[in-house]
Amino acid sequence: MRRFLLTALLLASSSAAPQEPTFSAGTRLVQVDTVVRNSKGPVANLRKEDFSLLDNGKPQKIAVFSVRSARSSVASAVPLPAGAASNRLNSRGETPASATILLIDRLNTPISDQPYANRKIIKFLQNRGNRDSIGIYTLGNRVRVIQDLTNDPDRLDRAVKLLKPEDVARLKADVQLDPTGDAVTDGMLARFIEALEDFTVQNKVETTQHAFEDIARHLASVPGRKNLIWVSGSFPLFIQRAHYNVDSSPEMEKAARALNDANVAVYPVDARGLAGTLSLGGPVASAESNQSSKCPPVLLACSPPGVREPAGFDTMNFLAALTGGRAFYNTNGIEDSIGKAVEDAELTYTLGFYPPEASQDGTNHKLVVKVSARDVSVHHRETYLAFKANTAPRERLTLRQLLDDPLDATQIGLLAQAAPDESRPGSERIQVTIDLHDLQLQHESAHRTGEVAVSFFPERLGKVLTRTIRIDIPDDQFVAALQQGIVVIDAVETAGKPTGVRIVAQDAATGTAGSLRLNIGAE
Repeated sequence: MRRFLLTALLLASSSAAPQEPTFSAGTRLVQVDTVVRNSKGPVANLRKEDFSLLDNGKPQKIAVFSVRSARSSVASAVPLPAGAASNRLNSRGETPASATILLIDRLNTPISDQPYANRKIIKFLQNRGNRDSIGIYTLGNRVRVIQDLTNDPDRLDRAVKLLKPEDVARLKADVQLDPTGDAVTDGMLARFIEALEDFTVQNKVETTQHAFEDIARHLASVPGRKNLIWVSGSFPLFIQRAHYNVDSSPEMEKAARALNDANVAVYPVDARGLAGTLSLGGPVASAESNQSSKCPPVLLACSPPGVREPAGFDTMNFLAALTGGRAFYNTNGIEDSIGKAVEDAELTYTLGFYPPEASQDGTNHKLVVKVSARDVSVHHRETYLAFKANTAPRERLTLRQLLDDPLDATQIGLLAQAAPDESRPGSERIQVTIDLHDLQLQHESAHRTGEVAVSFFPERLGKVLTRTIRIDIPDDQFVAALQQGIVVIDAVETAGKPTGVRIVAQDAATGTAGSLRLNIGAE
Protein backbone atom coordinates (compact mmCIF):
# COMPACT_ATOMS: atom_id res chain seq x y z
CA MET A 1 0.00 0.00 0.00
CA ARG A 2 1.46 3.35 -0.98
CA ARG A 3 -1.39 5.75 -1.40
CA PHE A 4 -4.15 6.76 0.95
CA LEU A 5 -6.96 9.20 0.21
CA LEU A 6 -9.85 10.15 2.46
CA THR A 7 -12.88 11.78 0.93
CA ALA A 8 -15.52 12.88 3.42
CA LEU A 9 -18.49 13.47 1.19
CA LEU A 10 -19.79 16.65 2.72
CA LEU A 11 -22.13 17.91 0.03
CA ALA A 12 -24.11 21.13 0.32
CA SER A 13 -27.61 20.75 1.75
CA SER A 14 -30.34 20.63 -0.86
CA SER A 15 -32.74 23.53 -1.27
CA ALA A 16 -35.54 21.28 -0.02
CA ALA A 17 -33.91 21.40 3.44
CA PRO A 18 -34.48 17.79 4.57
CA GLN A 19 -35.56 17.36 8.17
CA GLU A 20 -32.65 17.18 10.59
CA PRO A 21 -32.27 13.76 12.24
CA THR A 22 -33.31 13.85 15.88
CA PHE A 23 -30.80 12.86 18.57
CA SER A 24 -31.89 12.23 22.15
CA ALA A 25 -29.57 13.43 24.90
CA GLY A 26 -29.42 11.91 28.34
CA THR A 27 -31.99 9.18 27.69
CA ARG A 28 -31.96 5.91 25.81
CA LEU A 29 -34.66 3.82 24.29
CA VAL A 30 -34.89 0.30 25.73
CA GLN A 31 -36.50 -2.10 23.26
CA VAL A 32 -38.06 -5.35 24.39
CA ASP A 33 -38.87 -7.78 21.57
CA THR A 34 -41.75 -9.97 22.68
CA VAL A 35 -43.22 -13.22 21.35
CA VAL A 36 -46.74 -14.20 22.41
CA ARG A 37 -47.95 -17.76 21.79
CA ASN A 38 -50.93 -19.92 22.53
CA SER A 39 -51.60 -23.57 21.83
CA LYS A 40 -52.05 -22.80 18.11
CA GLY A 41 -48.87 -20.78 17.64
CA PRO A 42 -47.98 -17.06 17.53
CA VAL A 43 -50.80 -14.76 18.62
CA ALA A 44 -51.59 -12.00 16.11
CA ASN A 45 -53.63 -8.78 16.18
CA LEU A 46 -52.54 -7.60 19.62
CA ARG A 47 -52.51 -3.84 20.21
CA LYS A 48 -50.33 -1.58 22.28
CA GLU A 49 -53.12 -1.40 24.88
CA ASP A 50 -52.93 -5.17 25.35
CA PHE A 51 -49.41 -4.93 26.82
CA SER A 52 -48.01 -3.64 30.09
CA LEU A 53 -44.29 -3.37 30.79
CA LEU A 54 -42.55 -3.21 34.16
CA ASP A 55 -38.97 -2.16 34.93
CA ASN A 56 -37.90 -3.49 38.34
CA GLY A 57 -41.60 -3.77 39.18
CA LYS A 58 -42.46 -0.19 38.13
CA PRO A 59 -44.90 0.29 35.22
CA GLN A 60 -43.42 2.07 32.21
CA LYS A 61 -45.07 4.04 29.44
CA ILE A 62 -44.72 2.18 26.14
CA ALA A 63 -43.35 4.91 23.87
CA VAL A 64 -42.66 2.69 20.86
CA PHE A 65 -44.85 -0.15 19.61
CA SER A 66 -44.39 -2.10 16.39
CA VAL A 67 -45.25 -5.49 14.95
CA ARG A 68 -42.96 -7.43 12.64
CA SER A 69 -44.31 -10.36 10.67
CA ALA A 70 -41.86 -12.53 8.79
CA ARG A 71 -44.64 -13.89 6.62
CA SER A 72 -45.86 -10.47 5.47
CA SER A 73 -42.36 -9.03 5.07
CA VAL A 74 -40.43 -9.42 1.87
CA ALA A 75 -36.66 -9.61 1.86
CA SER A 76 -35.33 -6.55 0.07
CA ALA A 77 -32.31 -6.69 -2.16
CA VAL A 78 -30.12 -3.81 -3.30
CA PRO A 79 -27.72 -5.06 -5.97
CA LEU A 80 -24.10 -4.35 -5.16
CA PRO A 81 -21.69 -2.91 -7.71
CA ALA A 82 -19.63 -5.43 -9.65
CA GLY A 83 -16.72 -6.71 -7.59
CA ALA A 84 -18.05 -5.16 -4.38
CA ALA A 85 -18.50 -6.75 -0.96
CA SER A 86 -20.65 -5.66 1.95
CA ASN A 87 -20.68 -6.68 5.60
CA ARG A 88 -24.46 -6.50 5.65
CA LEU A 89 -24.53 -10.14 6.68
CA ASN A 90 -24.63 -12.15 3.45
CA SER A 91 -22.46 -9.71 1.45
CA ARG A 92 -25.09 -9.47 -1.28
CA GLY A 93 -26.90 -6.40 0.00
CA GLU A 94 -30.04 -8.25 1.05
CA THR A 95 -32.09 -7.53 4.16
CA PRO A 96 -33.76 -10.76 5.34
CA ALA A 97 -37.36 -10.58 6.55
CA SER A 98 -36.46 -12.91 9.42
CA ALA A 99 -33.21 -14.41 10.59
CA THR A 100 -32.42 -17.71 12.28
CA ILE A 101 -28.93 -19.03 12.94
CA LEU A 102 -28.39 -22.72 13.63
CA LEU A 103 -25.28 -22.98 15.80
CA ILE A 104 -24.18 -26.63 15.84
CA ASP A 105 -21.97 -26.99 18.89
CA ARG A 106 -19.11 -29.46 18.44
CA LEU A 107 -17.18 -28.07 21.40
CA ASN A 108 -19.70 -28.92 24.13
CA THR A 109 -21.31 -31.97 22.51
CA PRO A 110 -19.63 -35.39 22.83
CA ILE A 111 -18.78 -36.85 19.45
CA SER A 112 -20.91 -39.91 20.31
CA ASP A 113 -24.03 -37.65 20.38
CA GLN A 114 -23.23 -35.66 17.24
CA PRO A 115 -24.40 -38.14 14.55
CA TYR A 116 -27.87 -38.32 16.11
CA ALA A 117 -28.15 -34.53 16.33
CA ASN A 118 -26.85 -34.20 12.75
CA ARG A 119 -29.57 -36.50 11.42
CA LYS A 120 -32.25 -34.47 13.18
CA ILE A 121 -30.84 -31.15 11.93
CA ILE A 122 -30.63 -32.44 8.37
CA LYS A 123 -34.22 -33.70 8.63
CA PHE A 124 -35.39 -30.25 9.69
CA LEU A 125 -33.49 -28.48 6.90
CA GLN A 126 -34.78 -30.86 4.25
CA ASN A 127 -38.40 -30.35 5.32
CA ARG A 128 -38.36 -26.64 6.02
CA GLY A 129 -39.17 -25.32 2.53
CA ASN A 130 -37.74 -21.95 1.54
CA ARG A 131 -39.73 -19.54 3.67
CA ASP A 132 -37.16 -18.50 6.26
CA SER A 133 -33.67 -17.07 6.06
CA ILE A 134 -31.41 -19.53 7.87
CA GLY A 135 -27.69 -19.55 8.52
CA ILE A 136 -25.67 -22.60 9.58
CA TYR A 137 -22.64 -22.16 11.83
CA THR A 138 -20.58 -24.65 13.79
CA LEU A 139 -18.68 -24.12 17.03
CA GLY A 140 -15.41 -25.91 17.57
CA ASN A 141 -12.41 -24.07 18.92
CA ARG A 142 -13.99 -21.07 17.18
CA VAL A 143 -17.06 -20.24 15.11
CA ARG A 144 -17.14 -21.46 11.54
CA VAL A 145 -19.68 -20.31 8.93
CA ILE A 146 -20.98 -23.22 6.86
CA GLN A 147 -23.63 -21.03 5.21
CA ASP A 148 -24.61 -17.49 6.13
CA LEU A 149 -28.22 -16.32 6.10
CA THR A 150 -30.10 -17.46 3.01
CA ASN A 151 -33.47 -18.84 1.97
CA ASP A 152 -31.97 -20.44 -1.13
CA PRO A 153 -32.68 -24.20 -0.85
CA ASP A 154 -29.74 -25.07 -3.11
CA ARG A 155 -27.28 -23.24 -0.85
CA LEU A 156 -28.74 -24.92 2.22
CA ASP A 157 -28.60 -28.34 0.53
CA ARG A 158 -24.91 -27.84 -0.18
CA ALA A 159 -24.34 -26.72 3.41
CA VAL A 160 -26.11 -29.81 4.77
CA LYS A 161 -23.61 -32.05 2.99
CA LEU A 162 -20.82 -30.42 5.00
CA LEU A 163 -22.36 -31.29 8.35
CA LYS A 164 -20.23 -34.04 9.81
CA PRO A 165 -19.41 -34.98 13.40
CA GLU A 166 -16.22 -33.40 14.62
CA ASP A 167 -14.00 -34.36 17.53
CA VAL A 168 -12.80 -30.91 18.55
CA ALA A 169 -9.22 -30.59 19.74
CA ARG A 170 -9.56 -29.40 23.32
CA LEU A 171 -8.22 -29.92 26.77
CA LYS A 172 -9.08 -33.40 28.01
CA ALA A 173 -9.98 -34.12 31.62
CA ASP A 174 -10.36 -37.88 31.67
CA VAL A 175 -7.48 -38.58 34.04
CA GLN A 176 -7.87 -41.88 35.89
CA LEU A 177 -5.67 -42.60 38.91
CA ASP A 178 -5.68 -45.78 41.00
CA PRO A 179 -6.12 -45.30 44.76
CA THR A 180 -2.86 -45.43 46.72
CA GLY A 181 -4.44 -46.54 49.98
CA ASP A 182 -3.26 -43.40 51.75
CA ALA A 183 -6.25 -41.19 52.63
CA VAL A 184 -4.30 -37.93 52.49
CA THR A 185 -2.66 -38.70 49.14
CA ASP A 186 -5.89 -39.98 47.60
CA GLY A 187 -7.70 -36.85 48.80
CA MET A 188 -5.10 -34.61 47.19
CA LEU A 189 -5.28 -36.55 43.92
CA ALA A 190 -9.08 -36.39 43.92
CA ARG A 191 -8.99 -32.61 44.37
CA PHE A 192 -6.41 -32.32 41.58
CA ILE A 193 -8.66 -34.25 39.19
CA GLU A 194 -11.66 -32.13 40.19
CA ALA A 195 -9.67 -28.95 39.54
CA LEU A 196 -8.60 -30.23 36.12
CA GLU A 197 -12.20 -31.12 35.27
CA ASP A 198 -13.38 -27.68 36.32
CA PHE A 199 -10.63 -25.97 34.32
CA THR A 200 -11.79 -27.94 31.28
CA VAL A 201 -15.33 -26.67 31.75
CA GLN A 202 -14.14 -23.08 32.17
CA ASN A 203 -12.09 -23.35 29.00
CA LYS A 204 -15.22 -24.36 27.09
CA VAL A 205 -17.30 -21.68 28.81
CA GLU A 206 -14.94 -18.90 27.71
CA THR A 207 -14.78 -20.20 24.13
CA THR A 208 -18.57 -20.38 24.00
CA GLN A 209 -18.92 -16.88 25.48
CA HIS A 210 -16.62 -15.42 22.81
CA ALA A 211 -18.54 -17.27 20.10
CA PHE A 212 -21.83 -15.75 21.27
CA GLU A 213 -20.25 -12.29 21.31
CA ASP A 214 -18.83 -12.79 17.79
CA ILE A 215 -22.25 -13.84 16.53
CA ALA A 216 -23.89 -10.83 18.21
CA ARG A 217 -21.50 -8.44 16.42
CA HIS A 218 -22.14 -10.27 13.19
CA LEU A 219 -25.94 -10.05 13.43
CA ALA A 220 -26.03 -6.46 14.72
CA SER A 221 -27.09 -4.95 11.39
CA VAL A 222 -29.99 -7.32 10.75
CA PRO A 223 -33.24 -5.53 11.65
CA GLY A 224 -35.67 -6.94 14.16
CA ARG A 225 -35.45 -9.95 16.44
CA LYS A 226 -33.07 -12.76 15.51
CA ASN A 227 -33.13 -16.37 16.70
CA LEU A 228 -29.94 -18.23 17.62
CA ILE A 229 -30.71 -21.94 17.92
CA TRP A 230 -27.89 -23.45 19.95
CA VAL A 231 -27.82 -27.23 19.39
CA SER A 232 -25.49 -28.36 22.15
CA GLY A 233 -24.68 -30.73 24.96
CA SER A 234 -24.05 -27.55 27.00
CA PHE A 235 -22.07 -27.35 30.27
CA PRO A 236 -23.00 -26.83 33.93
CA LEU A 237 -23.59 -23.25 35.00
CA PHE A 238 -22.66 -23.98 38.63
CA ILE A 239 -20.37 -26.60 40.10
CA GLN A 240 -20.18 -26.95 43.86
CA ARG A 241 -17.09 -28.55 45.32
CA ALA A 242 -16.02 -29.22 48.89
CA HIS A 243 -13.47 -26.40 48.90
CA TYR A 244 -14.74 -23.99 46.23
CA ASN A 245 -17.51 -23.30 43.74
CA VAL A 246 -17.30 -22.71 39.99
CA ASP A 247 -19.79 -20.10 38.76
CA SER A 248 -20.01 -19.53 35.01
CA SER A 249 -22.97 -17.16 35.19
CA PRO A 250 -20.81 -13.98 34.82
CA GLU A 251 -19.49 -15.20 31.45
CA MET A 252 -22.97 -16.12 30.26
CA GLU A 253 -24.43 -12.83 31.50
CA LYS A 254 -21.78 -10.98 29.52
CA ALA A 255 -22.58 -13.02 26.41
CA ALA A 256 -26.31 -12.42 26.94
CA ARG A 257 -25.72 -8.67 27.20
CA ALA A 258 -24.00 -8.66 23.80
CA LEU A 259 -26.78 -10.78 22.31
CA ASN A 260 -29.47 -8.51 23.77
CA ASP A 261 -27.73 -5.44 22.33
CA ALA A 262 -28.05 -7.10 18.91
CA ASN A 263 -31.67 -8.29 19.55
CA VAL A 264 -30.68 -11.96 19.43
CA ALA A 265 -32.73 -14.51 21.39
CA VAL A 266 -31.07 -17.83 22.26
CA TYR A 267 -32.99 -21.09 21.83
CA PRO A 268 -30.91 -23.90 23.35
CA VAL A 269 -31.73 -27.38 22.04
CA ASP A 270 -30.21 -30.35 23.82
CA ALA A 271 -28.21 -32.34 21.26
CA ARG A 272 -28.40 -35.42 23.49
CA GLY A 273 -32.12 -35.92 22.97
CA LEU A 274 -34.12 -37.85 25.55
CA ALA A 275 -30.96 -39.60 26.75
CA GLY A 276 -29.83 -36.24 28.06
CA THR A 277 -32.03 -36.63 31.10
CA LEU A 278 -30.64 -40.07 31.86
CA SER A 279 -26.94 -39.86 31.10
CA LEU A 280 -24.88 -38.60 34.00
CA GLY A 281 -21.50 -39.45 32.53
CA GLY A 282 -18.84 -37.19 31.17
CA PRO A 283 -15.88 -35.27 32.57
CA VAL A 284 -17.93 -33.46 35.21
CA ALA A 285 -20.08 -36.37 36.35
CA SER A 286 -18.81 -36.07 39.91
CA ALA A 287 -19.93 -32.46 39.99
CA GLU A 288 -23.45 -33.15 38.79
CA SER A 289 -24.59 -35.00 41.87
CA ASN A 290 -23.36 -32.06 43.97
CA GLN A 291 -24.58 -29.20 41.80
CA SER A 292 -25.34 -26.09 43.79
CA SER A 293 -28.95 -25.16 44.35
CA LYS A 294 -27.85 -21.55 43.97
CA CYS A 295 -30.15 -19.74 41.57
CA PRO A 296 -29.36 -16.26 40.26
CA PRO A 297 -32.20 -13.79 40.87
CA VAL A 298 -32.78 -13.28 37.15
CA LEU A 299 -33.31 -16.97 36.43
CA LEU A 300 -36.89 -18.12 36.84
CA ALA A 301 -36.39 -21.71 35.68
CA CYS A 302 -33.94 -23.06 38.25
CA SER A 303 -34.46 -26.51 39.66
CA PRO A 304 -35.59 -26.62 43.30
CA PRO A 305 -33.06 -27.81 45.88
CA GLY A 306 -32.54 -31.55 45.78
CA VAL A 307 -33.65 -31.94 42.15
CA ARG A 308 -30.85 -33.32 40.03
CA GLU A 309 -30.60 -32.52 36.34
CA PRO A 310 -28.00 -33.48 33.75
CA ALA A 311 -25.22 -30.93 33.36
CA GLY A 312 -26.15 -28.04 31.13
CA PHE A 313 -29.90 -27.70 31.64
CA ASP A 314 -29.30 -24.82 34.05
CA THR A 315 -27.16 -23.04 31.46
CA MET A 316 -29.77 -23.56 28.76
CA ASN A 317 -32.53 -22.13 30.95
CA PHE A 318 -30.29 -19.26 32.04
CA LEU A 319 -29.43 -18.07 28.52
CA ALA A 320 -32.98 -18.54 27.24
CA ALA A 321 -34.39 -16.50 30.13
CA LEU A 322 -31.85 -13.68 29.76
CA THR A 323 -32.38 -13.27 26.01
CA GLY A 324 -36.08 -14.08 25.60
CA GLY A 325 -35.74 -17.49 23.97
CA ARG A 326 -36.91 -20.94 25.06
CA ALA A 327 -34.91 -24.01 26.07
CA PHE A 328 -35.75 -27.44 24.61
CA TYR A 329 -34.57 -30.67 26.23
CA ASN A 330 -35.82 -34.07 27.36
CA THR A 331 -37.08 -34.86 23.87
CA ASN A 332 -35.93 -36.91 20.91
CA GLY A 333 -37.73 -34.56 18.53
CA ILE A 334 -34.79 -32.24 18.01
CA GLU A 335 -36.07 -31.28 14.57
CA ASP A 336 -39.45 -30.36 16.07
CA SER A 337 -37.75 -28.24 18.73
CA ILE A 338 -35.81 -26.38 16.04
CA GLY A 339 -39.04 -25.86 14.13
CA LYS A 340 -40.76 -24.38 17.18
CA ALA A 341 -37.86 -22.00 17.72
CA VAL A 342 -38.04 -20.85 14.09
CA GLU A 343 -41.78 -20.25 14.49
CA ASP A 344 -41.05 -17.62 17.13
CA ALA A 345 -39.60 -15.41 14.40
CA GLU A 346 -42.92 -15.35 12.58
CA LEU A 347 -44.47 -12.57 14.67
CA THR A 348 -42.67 -10.21 17.03
CA TYR A 349 -44.04 -7.30 19.05
CA THR A 350 -41.48 -4.62 19.89
CA LEU A 351 -42.13 -2.54 23.00
CA GLY A 352 -39.91 0.46 23.65
CA PHE A 353 -39.69 2.72 26.68
CA TYR A 354 -37.51 5.55 27.96
CA PRO A 355 -36.48 4.81 31.55
CA PRO A 356 -36.09 7.79 33.89
CA GLU A 357 -32.52 9.04 34.14
CA ALA A 358 -32.62 8.69 37.92
CA SER A 359 -33.19 4.94 37.61
CA GLN A 360 -30.15 4.36 35.42
CA ASP A 361 -27.85 3.06 38.13
CA GLY A 362 -25.54 0.74 36.17
CA THR A 363 -27.17 -2.45 37.46
CA ASN A 364 -29.24 -5.17 35.79
CA HIS A 365 -32.94 -4.32 35.88
CA LYS A 366 -35.63 -6.96 35.67
CA LEU A 367 -38.16 -6.66 32.84
CA VAL A 368 -41.68 -8.08 32.93
CA VAL A 369 -44.14 -7.96 30.04
CA LYS A 370 -47.78 -8.80 30.67
CA VAL A 371 -50.48 -9.39 28.07
CA SER A 372 -54.22 -9.05 28.58
CA ALA A 373 -54.95 -12.09 26.38
CA ARG A 374 -55.73 -15.35 28.17
CA ASP A 375 -54.00 -18.72 27.92
CA VAL A 376 -50.86 -17.37 26.30
CA SER A 377 -47.15 -17.66 27.01
CA VAL A 378 -44.99 -14.55 26.75
CA HIS A 379 -41.27 -14.68 25.87
CA HIS A 380 -38.93 -11.71 26.10
CA ARG A 381 -35.54 -10.87 27.53
CA GLU A 382 -35.74 -10.60 31.28
CA THR A 383 -33.09 -7.99 32.03
CA TYR A 384 -31.36 -4.93 30.66
CA LEU A 385 -28.30 -3.10 31.91
CA ALA A 386 -29.50 0.29 33.16
CA PHE A 387 -27.09 3.01 32.05
CA LYS A 388 -27.44 6.54 30.79
CA ALA A 389 -27.26 7.28 27.09
CA ASN A 390 -23.79 7.00 25.56
CA THR A 391 -22.26 5.67 28.79
CA ALA A 392 -22.68 1.95 28.17
CA PRO A 393 -19.76 -0.16 29.37
CA ARG A 394 -18.43 -1.85 26.28
CA GLU A 395 -15.43 -4.10 25.91
CA ARG A 396 -13.24 -2.63 23.22
CA LEU A 397 -11.83 -5.33 20.97
CA THR A 398 -8.27 -5.02 19.77
CA LEU A 399 -7.49 -4.68 16.08
CA ARG A 400 -5.94 -8.15 16.11
CA GLN A 401 -9.14 -9.65 17.52
CA LEU A 402 -11.21 -7.97 14.81
CA LEU A 403 -8.81 -9.06 12.07
CA ASP A 404 -8.86 -12.66 13.33
CA ASP A 405 -12.63 -12.82 13.92
CA PRO A 406 -14.05 -15.49 11.60
CA LEU A 407 -17.30 -13.51 11.33
CA ASP A 408 -17.67 -10.05 9.84
CA ALA A 409 -18.61 -7.44 12.43
CA THR A 410 -21.66 -5.46 11.25
CA GLN A 411 -22.09 -2.79 13.93
CA ILE A 412 -20.67 -0.33 11.38
CA GLY A 413 -21.84 -0.78 7.81
CA LEU A 414 -19.12 -1.13 5.18
CA LEU A 415 -19.16 -1.40 1.41
CA ALA A 416 -15.87 -2.14 -0.38
CA GLN A 417 -14.96 -2.55 -4.01
CA ALA A 418 -11.75 -2.83 -6.00
CA ALA A 419 -10.78 -1.87 -9.53
CA PRO A 420 -7.45 -1.84 -11.41
CA ASP A 421 -5.43 1.26 -10.65
CA GLU A 422 -4.78 2.79 -14.05
CA SER A 423 -1.92 4.94 -12.72
CA ARG A 424 -0.10 1.95 -11.18
CA PRO A 425 -0.01 -1.26 -13.23
CA GLY A 426 -0.17 -4.30 -10.98
CA SER A 427 -2.12 -2.45 -8.28
CA GLU A 428 -5.77 -2.40 -7.27
CA ARG A 429 -7.66 0.67 -6.08
CA ILE A 430 -9.83 -0.11 -3.02
CA GLN A 431 -12.75 2.12 -2.11
CA VAL A 432 -14.51 1.67 1.23
CA THR A 433 -17.73 3.48 2.14
CA ILE A 434 -18.49 3.75 5.86
CA ASP A 435 -22.09 4.21 7.01
CA LEU A 436 -22.08 7.44 9.01
CA HIS A 437 -25.31 6.48 10.79
CA ASP A 438 -23.37 3.84 12.74
CA LEU A 439 -20.79 6.22 14.23
CA GLN A 440 -21.25 8.15 17.46
CA LEU A 441 -20.71 11.84 16.80
CA GLN A 442 -20.58 14.74 19.23
CA HIS A 443 -22.64 17.85 18.51
CA GLU A 444 -21.12 21.17 19.48
CA SER A 445 -20.52 24.58 17.90
CA ALA A 446 -22.79 23.69 14.95
CA HIS A 447 -20.52 20.78 13.99
CA ARG A 448 -20.68 16.98 14.23
CA THR A 449 -17.34 15.53 15.24
CA GLY A 450 -15.90 12.08 15.83
CA GLU A 451 -13.15 9.63 14.92
CA VAL A 452 -12.99 6.28 13.19
CA ALA A 453 -9.93 4.08 12.69
CA VAL A 454 -9.74 2.32 9.31
CA SER A 455 -7.36 -0.61 8.82
CA PHE A 456 -6.36 -2.54 5.70
CA PHE A 457 -4.67 -5.92 5.96
CA PRO A 458 -3.57 -7.44 2.61
CA GLU A 459 -3.10 -11.09 3.50
CA ARG A 460 -0.38 -11.66 0.92
CA LEU A 461 1.73 -8.77 2.24
CA GLY A 462 1.09 -9.47 5.92
CA LYS A 463 1.16 -5.79 6.91
CA VAL A 464 -1.59 -3.71 8.50
CA LEU A 465 -2.08 -0.07 7.59
CA THR A 466 -4.28 1.89 10.00
CA ARG A 467 -5.43 5.48 9.62
CA THR A 468 -7.37 7.54 12.13
CA ILE A 469 -10.03 9.56 10.33
CA ARG A 470 -11.20 12.70 12.11
CA ILE A 471 -14.73 13.69 11.22
CA ASP A 472 -15.85 17.32 11.35
CA ILE A 473 -19.12 18.03 9.57
CA PRO A 474 -20.93 21.38 9.64
CA ASP A 475 -24.60 21.08 10.54
CA ASP A 476 -25.74 22.39 7.17
CA GLN A 477 -23.95 19.51 5.43
CA PHE A 478 -24.80 16.75 7.88
CA VAL A 479 -27.93 15.36 6.19
CA ALA A 480 -26.12 14.98 2.86
CA ALA A 481 -23.17 13.36 4.62
CA LEU A 482 -25.46 10.81 6.27
CA GLN A 483 -26.82 9.86 2.86
CA GLN A 484 -23.43 9.59 1.18
CA GLY A 485 -21.25 8.17 3.97
CA ILE A 486 -17.51 8.47 4.36
CA VAL A 487 -15.32 7.17 1.55
CA VAL A 488 -11.79 5.90 2.13
CA ILE A 489 -9.62 5.05 -0.87
CA ASP A 490 -6.37 3.07 -0.85
CA ALA A 491 -4.19 1.19 -3.32
CA VAL A 492 -2.83 -2.35 -2.99
CA GLU A 493 0.00 -3.78 -5.06
CA THR A 494 -0.97 -7.26 -6.30
CA ALA A 495 1.58 -7.90 -9.08
CA GLY A 496 -1.24 -9.53 -10.96
CA LYS A 497 -1.79 -12.12 -8.22
CA PRO A 498 -5.03 -12.63 -6.29
CA THR A 499 -5.11 -11.65 -2.66
CA GLY A 500 -7.61 -11.07 0.11
CA VAL A 501 -7.78 -7.82 2.04
CA ARG A 502 -9.30 -7.70 5.51
CA ILE A 503 -10.84 -4.28 6.19
CA VAL A 504 -11.80 -3.05 9.67
CA ALA A 505 -13.42 0.20 10.81
CA GLN A 506 -13.73 0.95 14.54
CA ASP A 507 -15.48 3.88 16.20
CA ALA A 508 -13.09 5.63 18.59
CA ALA A 509 -15.91 6.73 20.91
CA THR A 510 -17.72 3.42 21.42
CA GLY A 511 -15.45 0.64 20.17
CA THR A 512 -18.16 -0.64 17.81
CA ALA A 513 -16.76 -2.09 14.62
CA GLY A 514 -17.39 -3.18 11.09
CA SER A 515 -15.25 -5.62 9.13
CA LEU A 516 -15.22 -7.57 5.89
CA ARG A 517 -12.95 -9.47 3.53
CA LEU A 518 -12.50 -8.31 -0.06
CA ASN A 519 -11.01 -10.60 -2.68
CA ILE A 520 -9.05 -8.66 -5.28
CA GLY A 521 -6.56 -9.19 -8.08
CA ALA A 522 -6.44 -11.66 -10.95
CA GLU A 523 -9.19 -14.30 -11.07
